[in-house]
Amino acid sequence: MSAIALVTFIEIYNPKDVPTSGDISGAVQYRFQNSEPSSAGITDSKVGGGAKFNFLSFLYQGATRSKDGDNLEAAIILANESEDREGSMGTNKLSMSYAAEAVNSGWSIKVSTCKMTDLTFNAVETVLAIDTWKISSMGYNNTTIEILLSSSIDAVGGNIGRFLTSSLVGNLPITGRLATR
Repeated sequence: MSAIALVTFIEIYNPKDVPTSGDISGAVQYRFQNSEPSSAGITDSKVGGGAKFNFLSFLYQGATRSKDGDNLEAAIILANESEDREGSMGTNKLSMSYAAEAVNSGWSIKVSTCKMTDLTFNAVETVLAIDTWKISSMGYNNTTIEILLSSSIDAVGGNIGRFLTSSLVGNLPITGRLATR
């Protein structure tokens, strides 16, 4: 049995700051990855243009969609427990503040799932998937914070005499089915 090193990289950005070229690098507010907890983080030219990704403990739950291909949703799950110096458990204020800021600011997120060269997490071997989402809402309980991610468009069935382009609606989903009429 062999182990495969997978890392999820997330880039949280303000879609209003993205130029018409679509390059999000100047609009990115935060960059995180979920595998290398050292202060060095992970830096690789295949993801984020060589920018540093700091560690944040999170899970990425991939897309679900309806039978028609619309209503795409995914989620980022963060821990909502942290231990203070006295050893008592409480809410994780750092994770909660990141989540609340992203939702309240209407930011978007680019998620890159990558296979690493080895278990040292030093270099990206292959980018397996790239998903772009709108951060739509959050919920929390005693143990977890869930950030709900949704596609930029939810329904495309109506004939409104306009074409869906990236300049009108932002990033278009590539996993859903778009019907032309």
